[in-house]
Amino acid sequence: MIPTGFVIRALLCLTAVILTMCLLIVCARGFRKHRQARRQRIVAPVRGLLLQLLCAEEDEQTELLHQLAGIDKRTWIALEPTLTALLEKVSGGARTALIRLYELRGAAVDAVADLGSRSAVRRGRAAQVLGQLSHRTAAESLCRLLTDRDPDVRLAAARALGRCGGPVVVPHLLESLCGARRQPPGVITMALVSLGPEAQRNVAAGLEHREPLVRAVAIEVLGATGAVSHTSRIARAQHRDPSVEVRIKAARALGRLGMPEGLEPLLAAVRPGRPVALRMVAAGALGNLGAVAATGPLADLLDDPDPHVAGTAARALLRLGPTGRAALRAAADDPSGGPAAAQARAVLAESAVGGAHHDVRAEVAL
Repeated sequence: MIPTGFVIRALLCLTAVILTMCLLIVCARGFRKHRQARRQRIVAPVRGLLLQLLCAEEDEQTELLHQLAGIDKRTWIALEPTLTALLEKVSGGARTALIRLYELRGAAVDAVADLGSRSAVRRGRAAQVLGQLSHRTAAESLCRLLTDRDPDVRLAAARALGRCGGPVVVPHLLESLCGARRQPPGVITMALVSLGPEAQRNVAAGLEHREPLVRAVAIEVLGATGAVSHTSRIARAQHRDPSVEVRIKAARALGRLGMPEGLEPLLAAVRPGRPVALRMVAAGALGNLGAVAATGPLADLLDDPDPHVAGTAARALLRLGPTGRAALRAAADDPSGGPAAAQARAVLAESAVGGAHHDVRAEVAL
């Protein structure tokens, strides 16, 4: 039996720990509020100038820019979080004015210097600022941070390169998907998409990379950016690549690109014996492709042993327009019934009540 005194002491210790934690939380909140209030007091004298700058015409901005660029260091440090938030929200002339303000202040030069700082916080912060400013001359330095020892710095560098890089940074971004300090695929995909059509050629070079993940990301980016000139290469990857994940990405990309070259590879991908995930994505891609020639093969999938493949095929037929609807009605009216008739009736009923507008397509992630 546990002694009563021991229990009382344990309860007292637990109470003390809870009270200490509550006190620390209250103190932390109080410190944040105090710091925020202090920052607001410091920037109050220049807040009006900043508002005038954002609203001013281009020929009226010069004097305001010089006034704001000339504020003391303490006020600038307090104002910078507001400027960073505004850069994310404004566009056009207001954004151009903020970038000019950073340049006049020398903040871009300071940020480039901070990329080599021993502090991970300063390196990450510098990468973020340079990305927001679309500071292209910093791209080479940011590429080096893609293998930084700190994961947050690596992420900041990748996102910044999506904003301020060009085609030349594509190989570095793709290579950062490999090795011990690899980047998350989603971050690299977003960065490459942000580079726009001018980077497509360099992205397409990733289709020959040794790593399946790099090939998969390259294909996804090409599909997302509408790289129709690379449809044949993506179709070849869908047919021949040894990685199922790459073939899935290629099937999805072919549906997005909507080119005739994608029809045969997608028809081959839905055949029995292929991986179920690939067949599902390929069936959905055939619906996106809009090729009437896919009607027969998709109708054959309505009684597929896998209900997910059959359901995807039924919705794909619906997206083919009148020909696909006719195939669904024929399957629904089949007197023999069976799984195909049930799938067709379900999708037609869904369409009749407007459910097709909320179609959930099967997507298989890496």
